[in-house]
Order: sequence, then structure tokens, then C-alpha cells
Amino acid sequence: MSSALVTAAEVAAATVTVLSPYLSEAGKEAAKSVGKEVAGQGFKLLGWLRDKLTGRGAEALTALEEKPERETRKEALTIQLREVLEDNPALLDELRALLTEETPQGHSLIQTVNGDNNKVAQVSGSGNSVSIS
Repeated sequence: MSSALVTAAEVAAATVTVLSPYLSEAGKEAAKSVGKEVAGQGFKLLGWLRDKLTGRGAEALTALEEKPERETRKEALTIQLREVLEDNPALLDELRALLTEETPQGHSLIQTVNGDNNKVAQVSGSGNSVSIS
């Protein structure tokens, strides 16, 4: 992640985005093929969360681990993590540093969409065009 992660909300959303693939079966299989170092980074983030979260935050993490494909569980963890980070700036700094170390070099795009019937697009680089109808 870049230094653009300033607020607790941004860090919480980025954390869940980075973590989610490691929780699914597909993510576990992909982790085997990408190598121990990259897989270890995702699981390091998971270990940090397990160590630091208590109460509702820990419950939200456990619920997401049980059903990582459910968007409502991702949202619940994001909300709980945001509250923890807003109340504890030291943890916010720790997690921000961990995310910076977790993300491979290159471009990173994060998009969070709430609501019904949304249409979104996201591109990176140059020479791209998007048409939404």
C-alpha cells in the first residue's frame, strides 16, 4: 500500500482487501503456487489481526475466516477494524506499516462500493477507456 493510506477507514478497507484472498480456498491454493514468501506475507497480516483484535473485532475476523466469500462479513470486519484503529492510533500506525510491507511493488487499486444497482469501473495505466451503460 502507499502512504496514501491516511485514515483508519482507508487502512481498514485496505486490510480486508489484502486479507480476503488468503482466507478463501482459492487463495490458499494460489498461495501454494506463488511461493512461501508471498503467502507468508498474507498470513502474517492474519496473525497480526488475530493477535490485536478482541471482542467484536475478533468475532468479525472469525466470521470472515469461516465464510470469506460473504461481502457482509468483509464489511463487518472493516467496520470493527475501523473502530479499533480510530480508538488506537498506535495500532493504526502498526497496521499501516504492515500493509506497506505486505504489498508488492506496483500499482494497487482499491474500490469499495456500497448500495444497490451500482455500476463502477476502475482502470490503471494509460490509453484505457471505460463505457458504462
